[in-house]
Amino acid sequence: MPIDAPVMPASHALAPRYWGAHLLMVVAVVACVLLGRWQLGVWHGHRADDAASVTREDPAALTDVLGPDAAFPTSAIGRPVTVLGRWDPAHTVYVANREHDGHTGVWAVTPVVTANGSAIPVVRGWSPEVGAAPAAPRGQAALVGLLQPSEETATTDRDTHDDVVPALDVTDLLPRAPYDLYSGYVVATDREVPGGAVASTGMSGLAAVAAEHLAGASASTALRNLLYAFQWWMFGAFAAFVWWRWVQEDVLGRRHSPDPSPGPG
Repeated sequence: MPIDAPVMPASHALAPRYWGAHLLMVVAVVACVLLGRWQLGVWHGHRADDAASVTREDPAALTDVLGPDAAFPTSAIGRPVTVLGRWDPAHTVYVANREHDGHTGVWAVTPVVTANGSAIPVVRGWSPEVGAAPAAPRGQAALVGLLQPSEETATTDRDTHDDVVPALDVTDLLPRAPYDLYSGYVVATDREVPGGAVASTGMSGLAAVAAEHLAGASASTALRNLLYAFQWWMFGAFAAFVWWRWVQEDVLGRRHSPDPSPGPG
């Protein structure tokens, strides 16, 4: 009859002769975790780049993408459009609580009245405070901007008589304006205006603002990198399991013995 190996106390696994195996396990698991995180980062990066690719398209005329009385289409989010018209500095507003490089300030927003008589709010840029923002431009406007949908907020504008608003909600701007407004707004860029028009972006003296809303990437974008991430984490979990079984059975002698089969009666 075979003699079972003695079961060792848990402290036996910490003997110096086993340190190499333990270190190997730690290195393997850490490597798998880091490789998985790297692949996850690549997945996020590819998806962000895919979502932002629309902002690098050739600009189209504003009226070709969004009609004055049309609802904002999802396909227009982030699209570069050419805005031509006349600045209306008298109806400039400032959107509060906007972040830029870790600082809170305001967006300077001035409408541009287009040839059809409707106006579109233009985010000219960011300023640390209203008083620090340069004066709104006058005269002709010509710029390439990124289309954005009207914002929604649960915050109520407590003072409709000042120039500060809690969000860039076109519906809230309508009572302030003497003309019809488009159903979205644009974020000004310093891109060259097609057709050779002299640019008048209103961005001078302000920090450039990035488009906050972009259409999401397709579900299949960089899917392989996401699967690789999970694969590496599974490898790490498997390595930890193999190490645990080795410690339990070979180092500590805690082998699981099957239940003896009942003998003949």
